[in-house]
Amino acid sequence: MPFAIVLTGAFFAEAEVSPTPALAAPNAVTFPPLDELKHYTTVRRGVTREHMLTSAAALAALKAGEPVPTGTHMVLVDYQSDVLTRYLVAQKIGAGADQWEYQWFWPDRTVKADENVAQCYACHRSRRAEQFLFTLSGALADDDTL
Repeated sequence: MPFAIVLTGAFFAEAEVSPTPALAAPNAVTFPPLDELKHYTTVRRGVTREHMLTSAAALAALKAGEPVPTGTHMVLVDYQSDVLTRYLVAQKIGAGADQWEYQWFWPDRTVKADENVAQCYACHRSRRAEQFLFTLSGALADDDTL
């Protein structure tokens, strides 16, 4: 275990140092080719505008009441006051209904490490009956206007 020397007043003391986990870390989530995804709804709240994107295959599965295919990307494109701020990408990583991973990305598509992706899991688990989506009704609608 690494140690650090800590100056306390006029004395030196040895203190055990343990690593601090980062809020976000690279995981199985990949950044998808956005031009291959389909816009299916937009959520607006004050200065926030979120465009929701996924594949045509995922939308077809959702409309048929079936689980989305493994590998599916669901993308939230986050605008604040009409400025692209970040992307949230959820990716179905296995065949199980709850096998989703989440990752935030900067506009340049690098991992946004200061986001707590554990919060994504916590909230989306409440939507198990809706395939973990807060926007299932938008996915089921035929309205893809921006």
